[in-house]
Parts: sequence; C-alpha cells; structure tokens
Amino acid sequence: MLDRENLIIKVVLLYYEEEATQSEIAKKLNISRPTVASLLHEAKEKGIVKITIQHNELHLVKLQEMLAKKYDLKNVRIAAKKQKDIKVAAGKLCVDLIEPLLSNINKLGIGWGSTLYEYVEQANLLKLNHLKIIPLVGGIGLSEVRFHSNHLAFVLSEKYNCDVSYFYAPAIADTLEVKETLLHTELVKEIIDEGKKVDFALLGVSDPVRSSTYKKLKYISTEEAALLKKERAIGDIGSTIFTANGTPLKRGFSQRLLGIELKDIKKIPRVVIIATGKEKTESIQALLNMNVITDLIIDEEIAELL
Repeated sequence: MLDRENLIIKVVLLYYEEEATQSEIAKKLNISRPTVASLLHEAKEKGIVKITIQHNELHLVKLQEMLAKKYDLKNVRIAAKKQKDIKVAAGKLCVDLIEPLLSNINKLGIGWGSTLYEYVEQANLLKLNHLKIIPLVGGIGLSEVRFHSNHLAFVLSEKYNCDVSYFYAPAIADTLEVKETLLHTELVKEIIDEGKKVDFALLGVSDPVRSSTYKKLKYISTEEAALLKKERAIGDIGSTIFTANGTPLKRGFSQRLLGIELKDIKKIPRVVIIATGKEKTESIQALLNMNVITDLIIDEEIAELL
C-alpha cells in the first residue's frame, strides 16, 4: 500500500494527466471512489494541485459579477479595453442583452447618443408585433441626425417590425420660452406621458460639460458649459442634468432639455444604461447611488473605476 503522500500524487497524475475517471482510479488503486474524491480535495488544500483558469475574458466576468452584486443589478456587461471600437463593442453587448428579453416587453423607451446608435446599427431583424418603440427625449435636429431619438426609434422599429411613436420636438430647445410653448402642445404632452409608461428604458448618460453628443449636435455653447461646471453638474439622463448627490439643476442650459425627467425615469420598472468613456463614471456612480439603474453596459475603464 502506498503511503498517503505518494497515494495523493498517484491519484492526481491519473486524474489530471491521464484523465482517468474517479471510478477508474479507484479500481486501479484498489480504493473506494469516495477516497479518490477525498484525496483530490486534499491535493488542492495542500497546494499539490493548483487550478488556474486561463481565459482572456475571466477578468471581465469577475468584474461583471462583482459590480452586479455591489450595486444589486440584474445584469452588467463590460466591453474590453482591447476592442478596436469600444462603442461598437458596447452596442453589440446591448443587442445580446436586450433582444432575448423583448418577447416580454411591450413598450421600449429609447434615448439618444452615439453609443445607442451602435446598438441600433447592430440590432437584428426580428418580428415583434406586440412591441412599441417610444423616444424618451426630443428627436428633431439638423445635424448628426443619426444620433437623434426619432431616427433611432424609426430604424429600430423597422428592424423589429413593430410600432413606433415620435417626439416632435428637439432634445434641447433654443430658449426656455420655446420649450414652454412646446410643452403645451398636445403632441409633446402625449409623447412625454407615453414615455413615462414604458416598461423598459434604454438610455445613455454623459458628463454634460464634456459631452461628445452635445458638441456633435452643436447644442451647448462654451458659456453654458462654463455655467454647468460652476454648478458642479456631473451627469445627465433624459431631460435632467444633475449633481453628484442627484440634485437636478434648474438654471441655464439644463432648463432647455425636453424629455422625461429623472423623477419619472426612477419609476420605470427596468432601466438599462449604456455608456462608454471614463468621463461618464461620475454620472453612472450617482445614478447607481440613487438606485435608478437595473442593468448596466459599460466599458472596462468605467467598470474598474466603479
């Protein structure tokens, strides 16, 4: 009979090197199968066997699980730093997360922005007659039309073969007076009310001072950006610009946004945030602290900072 240490080595070699089953090892060494299992466990405890999982995505999987647990989220998806185009990668992750859920969604609310655009671009052709796409922010503009909510909602409805509504107003009104006038029109009142009743929302967030979307759409001036910085604005969602503690701003540029507000987004049963760029970390952190987000799609840099 082999001494215990030699027996462990023999079992380990048979199991891991020769890929014998525990039953085969037991028969060969004339011991019981539970003894084989016990010896394999002992080998790991003593450090004779060290199992390491070699996979490029292991770090991301662990990070996803950690963030989901930390912030009590249903799902977290992370686009790896090594991706050639991080926005495209995030868009694909969004498709993979959302499309399996669509059979149980009746009203899908959608925001605007360049990362959401990548989701819509990669969306698959489906037949979802029960579904309706609803823009949650204004969707009219003259520049970079592909990023506007109406365009995204239309393209998505064509791909999903479903109904769609439109938001007949810009995301940001020229003046506060123009905004007030639009809010009193039936078309705008109806779409905002419809947006409040969606059961699933897909939105982007940004740092309003450094927002690539606002700059691309030429919505914010240097002076307004300076005011937002002075007011310590760190994020926006829907038609609300907020500070780190979640307080909505009521001055300047923030008064001109058109869409559903943060207080309404909080009432939506499921809110998916998709964002890339580490400058958005503070925005996301504030929303997580307010328990606004249920599902999160971000890049690796944001994930590590969170």
